Amino acid sequence: MPKDPDSKYMSLALRLAKRAEGMTSPNPLVGAVVVKRGKIIGKGYHRKAGLPHAEIEALLDAERKGHNLKGSTLYITLEPCCHTGKRTPPCVDAIIERGISKLVVGTLDLNPNVNGKGIRILRERGIEVKVGVLADRCIEINEAFFKYVTTGMPFIILKLAATLDGKIATFTGDSKWIGSEIQRKYAHRLRNQVDAVIIGIETVIQDDPHLTVRLGKKSDRQPTPVVLDSKLRIPIDAKLLSLHRSPIIATTPSGDSKKVKDLEEMGARVLFIDQEKDGRVDVLNLVKKLGDMEITSVLVEGGSETAASFLKNGIVDKIVFFYAPKIIGSEGISMVGKLNVSDVKNALSIKKIQVKTIGQEFIVEGYV
Repeated sequence: MPKDPDSKYMSLALRLAKRAEGMTSPNPLVGAVVVKRGKIIGKGYHRKAGLPHAEIEALLDAERKGHNLKGSTLYITLEPCCHTGKRTPPCVDAIIERGISKLVVGTLDLNPNVNGKGIRILRERGIEVKVGVLADRCIEINEAFFKYVTTGMPFIILKLAATLDGKIATFTGDSKWIGSEIQRKYAHRLRNQVDAVIIGIETVIQDDPHLTVRLGKKSDRQPTPVVLDSKLRIPIDAKLLSLHRSPIIATTPSGDSKKVKDLEEMGARVLFIDQEKDGRVDVLNLVKKLGDMEITSVLVEGGSETAASFLKNGIVDKIVFFYAPKIIGSEGISMVGKLNVSDVKNALSIKKIQVKTIGQEFIVEGYV
């Protein structure tokens, strides 16, 4: 726990915010703490879109305990909203009405409807405001939200599991199980944090994956599966079609109309997307459509050609690569398909690298 009070209380607010990982989209993760005379009198976090925002939860928590909020300090990971949203009223009004004397904010809200306006309103009403406490951490937990509200595009994470020599499958296509059970649990936590999971049709045909989150109590919330299937080859008995409420099948206008009807009768949503020169689904166009559907974050799980398609289109924000202590050899299937890189200087660069170990495996995370 940090020693200075502002960082200490903001750290707590961050921990509170993370309790709702994967639950708040298209809203951000936000935590709040109310402090008076050096004591915490209220805590709260935004639990789900449509429910009260974090600051309201914290203020109500303090009031339920019988505290007078006048003269207290409110710590919040994200700037309070100052507009009436689709589901909730402005939070700055509640802060002013309760006589909060000081606000400590982690980072500004980049939503164009807010972005400094909430801070300005509070300062105009005589409330002291400090911005930028643990800003990097407050920005990081909402990197998907910030991209979405500024571009309309979801945040894209490319996740691949490979051997030490960079193979995701043998030459026969066998990929079960390259990683360990520990690695798969980590991957499920990643799925739990996003709105959608994208795979290519070859992965469906080869592995017939569930694409579910299996984390005990948290498994009630499932990301939407999205299958890249330009020729509508997905088997009607594919497990993901029956396990999910409304999976998305992204195909091209040349798709079989009878197959479309069959899929829609099963509850699937069929999206017709322009095709690229090689006949594949145009993933850039797809990602834009997903953004229009308020899908703010996507986990791309491969395979090789799907990974290459997203990288070539320049729409991957972050990579998470798992490496298992195994070697398959050159005849195996590489992690990433052809990118047409002729010179090393033109290779994609990964920045802000973090390397973690889990058991006998390790994870490389970074930003493209």
